[in-house]
Amino acid sequence: MDYKTLREQDLEISSGAVEGAVNYVVAKRFDSGGMRWIRDRAEALLQLRCIEVNNDWDAFISYVRDKISRQTKAFEENFFLKSKSADPLPTYGIN
Repeated sequence: MDYKTLREQDLEISSGAVEGAVNYVVAKRFDSGGMRWIRDRAEALLQLRCIEVNNDWDAFISYVRDKISRQTKAFEENFFLKSKSADPLPTYGIN
């Protein structure tokens, strides 16, 4: 790494900021004594945690409401949030 150029561009050259973000987003919710996680459920919970941290609840609720409305119209019946399998959560264009 060209540290001099990175410093001149005022760019972060340490992992401290990333480690702090991981601790804030992930460890605060997932890393308590005795917890065990199934990968799919942990992924869904992590996405919800990111929605919380980014204050995106309104956008998320709108997404869910719109999806339920579309499914209700498509099947011409009431749609219930309970299901046996989880649908993928929105990525907002982030992979």
